[in-house]
Amino acid sequence: MAANTTTATKPQRGYKWISKEIEHLDPYKDYEQIYRLATSYGPNDFMNNLFYTLIFPNFIVTDHGASVVWRENGGKILGRATARMEDTESANSTWWWYGPSDPRCQKSVESINKLHANLAKQYPGVFSHNEDYIYTLAFSAIFMHRFRLRIGLSGFSGKMKIASHLFMKDLSLLFFSEGRKPLYDFPESFDCCVKFCEDYESLEHPGSEQGHLCAMAIYEHFAFRWFPPSLRGLGRSVPISLSLPSTLKAHRIPPVHPVLKSIILFLAGVFFWLADNVLPDPKEAHFANVEALSKDGKDQRLEEHRKIDRVFPAYFAEKESRDPAWGGCPYHLELKTFGGREAKVMSD
Repeated sequence: MAANTTTATKPQRGYKWISKEIEHLDPYKDYEQIYRLATSYGPNDFMNNLFYTLIFPNFIVTDHGASVVWRENGGKILGRATARMEDTESANSTWWWYGPSDPRCQKSVESINKLHANLAKQYPGVFSHNEDYIYTLAFSAIFMHRFRLRIGLSGFSGKMKIASHLFMKDLSLLFFSEGRKPLYDFPESFDCCVKFCEDYESLEHPGSEQGHLCAMAIYEHFAFRWFPPSLRGLGRSVPISLSLPSTLKAHRIPPVHPVLKSIILFLAGVFFWLADNVLPDPKEAHFANVEALSKDGKDQRLEEHRKIDRVFPAYFAEKESRDPAWGGCPYHLELKTFGGREAKVMSD
């Protein structure tokens, strides 16, 4: 059984301490600790938002997946975009930090099971697809490996591949599909996870208007949150350039110009190469720092998110509703109800 982390201990001091720590661990026994070290110390709010933006659109390429997220009027992915992103990343960070053997991880996953069970009452059948769950977990196991390869860096080491696979395999045992059915047929190895994902992504997904809106809302929210108005086009191009072509095709999102895409991939590669080889490893985990905030600190952080969420829906609606490729489509017509003076001000 993997080691059970019950306290958020201070990380070891040193310039490049994470790889040294992992070097002494056994991936077959210490996979939770390896996964925590590899995933919990690098991210910050910006990187968490970027990774969420790169990951979530892949999980809603099916019509049933997109419909339960967008619903009739955008759901939380439009109405509370920052809160939804933060909730997702908070849950993921809890799992990565504590590991599947820890009761805190188990409690967090069970809250997701309950959420899905409640939604299944309104959308019967949507949460019954075992392959959707397996894809989500297998994708998570291999995401950083494939991301690093995409930006021209080396992928996971053999030790990291073993740890990632065993971590997600254990995590899969905590999830249930509709009707409280355990998941089954999780891939037998890391390489099998890669093959499963590639096979899933090679399927013909016709996409949907709701899926397109979900993906565009995620891409636009990233640009809206982190880039000034004059650079939001560039901000949107960053995650689109780093996304899977199959996902963009399913959501009917045009690719970025090849030259700009090459520049973005190159700069991303440089940044992560510097993090690997030049910059010091973070001494503390972002998740632990956020958890340790005072009540006032957490309230201030929450208010910053709410401020974005009060203005983003109208901004997105005013922008997306004018897309001629979707003129007359029902969900784009519905977006016009979000329009108004505030959207115009924020888009100037």
